[in-house]
Amino acid sequence: PSAAAEAAAAAPAPANAASAAPKFEGALGLVLAYKPAFSGSSDRKISPQLAGFIRYGRFTLTGAGGFTTRRQDDVERGLDAELLRRERVRVNLSLRYDPGRRESESDQLAGMGNIKGTVRTRLGLRWEPAPQWTLSLASSLDSLGNGGGYTVEGGVSRTFVIDARQRVILSAGLTGAGDRYLQTWYGVTAEQSARSGYPVYKPSEGLRDVHTGATWRIEVNPQWAGFASLGATRLLGAAADSPLTRQPNSYSISAGIARRF
Repeated sequence: PSAAAEAAAAAPAPANAASAAPKFEGALGLVLAYKPAFSGSSDRKISPQLAGFIRYGRFTLTGAGGFTTRRQDDVERGLDAELLRRERVRVNLSLRYDPGRRESESDQLAGMGNIKGTVRTRLGLRWEPAPQWTLSLASSLDSLGNGGGYTVEGGVSRTFVIDARQRVILSAGLTGAGDRYLQTWYGVTAEQSARSGYPVYKPSEGLRDVHTGATWRIEVNPQWAGFASLGATRLLGAAADSPLTRQPNSYSISAGIARRF
């Protein structure tokens, strides 16, 4: 799912939700996504993923995102710790596995080689200035020094409650990145140019993309929950100008179902 859909993961919780929240809970499910083969690609793929989470108190371990807790809290991907929770403010620190990129994902990457997987450390802040509104700011850094550099993302989301079981979340966001990140994902070195035929390209830090999303969530019953999301992304600046970018405008569709426990 797109970054915008992730940012709209859930509706704000009631003020007394923290005290009523269960100490331990989890979910296990399946997510299907239809998205570009890689950022900027004109090739597309269908990607099935096992998804879900386990939460104990302020700590959460999760795979693919998209699901929420019983109190309708978002679930941060990776290994996450909730550092601060107030009525309207949350601060989270998480470790996320970034699988990188493989040349075999698309013919358009022939000669570019693989991007190593890494672990990213992410610090996020969420503020609810008014009921059903959320503002977010997050930054992530490649913890292993595998060329991932840093990214910064800001976003806003609005939740519309349809009934006790359904809600729709609309979101928008903007992402920036450092030159090391952009070089790894959108740049072309002299060696890569000789193998792939792409011209040498060295991007500098700046905005990476602007994105929007819409997510529909349903609580089928206390045990089963599902969602469907549509996201759109426009690459900006150095990412849009990269010779690897065949299609700066892209969209993604994802849907999932999970059983809670």
